[in-house]
Amino acid sequence: MSLNTVPADILLEIADYLSCPAEVLHLYLTSSRIADALTPALYSRIVLRGPAQCMRTLDMLHARPERARHVRSLGVSLDSPASKWGRSALPDAYAVSSAVRRATKHLEVLRCFAWDGEELPPYDDMWFALRIFCPHLKFISTTLGSILPSSNSHLFDFNDLHGFSLTFKSGFYWQNDDVSRDEPVPGYHKLWDMLIKRCPNLEHLAIDGNSPHAPVDAHGLVRGRWPKLRSLLIGDVVLDWHVELNPALGRPFRSFLDAHRNLEALHLQSHAPSVAAPGVLADLHADALPKVNTFSGTLVQAQVLPARASLKTLRVPDALPLRESTALTVSSALGMLPALVSLTIACRLEQGYDNGSALRAVVAACPHLRHLDFTVACRPSFTIDTFARCIRPLCQLRTLALRIVPSPGEDSLRTCGARLVRASPRLTSFDLVFLARTGPRTRAWSAVRARASFTLAADTHGLPLALHVVERSPRLLWPGLSVHRTTLDLRPAGAPGTRRAPLLALLVERSPAGEEARLLFFCATLLGIVIWGCIML
Repeated sequence: MSLNTVPADILLEIADYLSCPAEVLHLYLTSSRIADALTPALYSRIVLRGPAQCMRTLDMLHARPERARHVRSLGVSLDSPASKWGRSALPDAYAVSSAVRRATKHLEVLRCFAWDGEELPPYDDMWFALRIFCPHLKFISTTLGSILPSSNSHLFDFNDLHGFSLTFKSGFYWQNDDVSRDEPVPGYHKLWDMLIKRCPNLEHLAIDGNSPHAPVDAHGLVRGRWPKLRSLLIGDVVLDWHVELNPALGRPFRSFLDAHRNLEALHLQSHAPSVAAPGVLADLHADALPKVNTFSGTLVQAQVLPARASLKTLRVPDALPLRESTALTVSSALGMLPALVSLTIACRLEQGYDNGSALRAVVAACPHLRHLDFTVACRPSFTIDTFARCIRPLCQLRTLALRIVPSPGEDSLRTCGARLVRASPRLTSFDLVFLARTGPRTRAWSAVRARASFTLAADTHGLPLALHVVERSPRLLWPGLSVHRTTLDLRPAGAPGTRRAPLLALLVERSPAGEEARLLFFCATLLGIVIWGCIML
């Protein structure tokens, strides 16, 4: 059967099976008939990065309604540098928000819209256009910077939202140090009125931010009661100023958590005592939060979580300093989470020496992990060979993300990835990142030297056949990243369809056979020198 004769619904099923958008695009470009059939799959979710890409794509959606009518999720990210906020960020924001406003006329099935910039969209009527032309819009995500919205902003006029996310950017904190606690943003009470009174079916709520000085007041959140709330993220905000002054007082947040029994994902990333104090979770009823299976917070909070026995995913947002007691702390905390299958944890080695003590504690405490995201920043801690030996007991591990400072003499990412697959052949995909050596206060992701993504292809018996590698590293002469794609053959030598490696390749192979070959070559060379010397005499 030719691919052109496959029914359109089958092609859509194939597109749903493909995990990478680039693969969907390659299938889309096969023929005009397939392109028509895959248009809903290709344009259902669009994420735009950078002003240039935003303008080109939004103008295309405005000019091509037959494509725009398939967009269900639209994300707009201006990718502005962290230092570019305030008036300097407005020209790009004006152009992009205007382009969004024009394109909304054809986004009739849009359900999710996300704005990610250092400032709020300067064209406030963009929100009005989204509300009028996109009747199915149920999820909104936006940011707030140094330029505050009007108290009559159309952002506060939505009804029956199912998801809402607000992120306070760095410009908000630096420019608005003297804001009122009760009204840090003009129309702030309208925001909570919209969420509490006009969005009773809210399922996802996120109030995020990272304050260098004083966090934002968000006490309006604890007044809300959303029976269908399934995901809650609280960043660096304060829910009760009285708890900041006297932690012995009652915590309204505790009553809020007790009332929302359908929560499945709870992310507490605030350092304020009204949110971060372990007593907030420890004082909950024993049957509170029965459906929570995903949690973000400190290890101490995870230990006192009422539903810790059924917790499946844990993310620790703050890096742990590696000391002598760190391994014991990690082991005791993770040992109370018997159902854990996904873990994200980071450490920083500020001084001294470490040989993977925290990693061994994680492996011993969580033998059923299927996903591991592990970071060790600042200084080298262990080699890839040590890491590969440590994770061998994790028989169910399928995906992995590792970020480390490479030890002196460490091989390339491609070689390290192949070595890791041979030690753990059950992996399906993983990422390796080499970090630069930095100080303790530098964020790990800001010091990336090189990164690589690996996808494993296996046969019907689960044995590895090939490893697809995508390496990204900074260019030397101009800004940007250079991308290299390669495929490594992992089949053993002599397998059907493989080439026999030349004899000289055995001399540089890092294996017992390679060591023996080098030893024999060295002995043969010495014997040849001795024979030549005898002849010359």
